[in-house]
Amino acid sequence: MFPPTRQDISVMEEHKAWLQELLTTGQYSDIELKVKNEKYTAHRLIVCYWSPVIRQSCVFNAVKFAHGQSKPNEPGNATMKASFDFGDADPQAVDCMVQFFYKRDYQAIPSICSDKEGEDESSATGTTIPECSLLVLHSKVFTLAHIYDVAGLRKIVVDKFHKLAQLEWRSKCLVEAAREAYNATPPNIPEMREAIVKVLAEHRKLWDEDYIKELLVELSQLTLDILTYMNKTRPHNFWG
Repeated sequence: MFPPTRQDISVMEEHKAWLQELLTTGQYSDIELKVKNEKYTAHRLIVCYWSPVIRQSCVFNAVKFAHGQSKPNEPGNATMKASFDFGDADPQAVDCMVQFFYKRDYQAIPSICSDKEGEDESSATGTTIPECSLLVLHSKVFTLAHIYDVAGLRKIVVDKFHKLAQLEWRSKCLVEAAREAYNATPPNIPEMREAIVKVLAEHRKLWDEDYIKELLVELSQLTLDILTYMNKTRPHNFWG
C-alpha cells in the first residue's frame, strides 16, 4: 500500500474538521444524547454507525412512531428526532465517547481523585487536579464502550490507560480503575482487566501497600489473574 499523498492528507484533515464542526454546532442534528444535565445535539448516521446498541434503540423508537405511539418533535417534520439517555453514566465518560464518535479519539480532563499516599490533599478542594485520575476515567470509558458495543473505542481506551499507568502506577486511582474494570465489565471483555493485571504484576513493590493488599483481598479474580499472568511470563523464576 502506498503512503498517503498530500492531497489525501488534506482531504482527511478537511473531513475531520467537518465532523468537528458538526459536533460543535449541532447543525443537521437528528438525535439528542442525554446524560444527567448534559445534552448533545448529534447525528444518527454517525452515532448509530459506531454503536449497534444505540442504533437498535433508534429503530425501536421509529417503530413506536410508525404505530402512532409517539409524535415527531416538530410540527410538519416527517422524521422523528431521536433521543437517547445514558442514565446514570459518568457524564465525563460519556463526553469522551461522544468525542470518539466524531474524532475517532478523545481528550479527557483530569477529575478529583484520591491520589498517592502522603501527597497534599489540596486536590479535594479543587485547587489541584491529579493527572492520575484519568486512570479511573479511562476505565469508565471502557465500560461504556462495552455497554454500547463501541468496539473501535476499546483499543484506544486501553492504549491511553497503559501509557498513563506507566507513569502513574503508584497512584491510588489505580485501585478505583481496577474496581471499575472488574465490577463493571465481564471476563469475556478482558482488555482493561489485562492492562491492570500487567501494571500490578510488573510493579510488585505495590504489594507492600495496604491499599493494594485490601484490593487483592477484595477482588480475588484480580489476584488470580495476576498469578496466572506471572506464571505464564516467568515460569522458571516466579518470585525472582
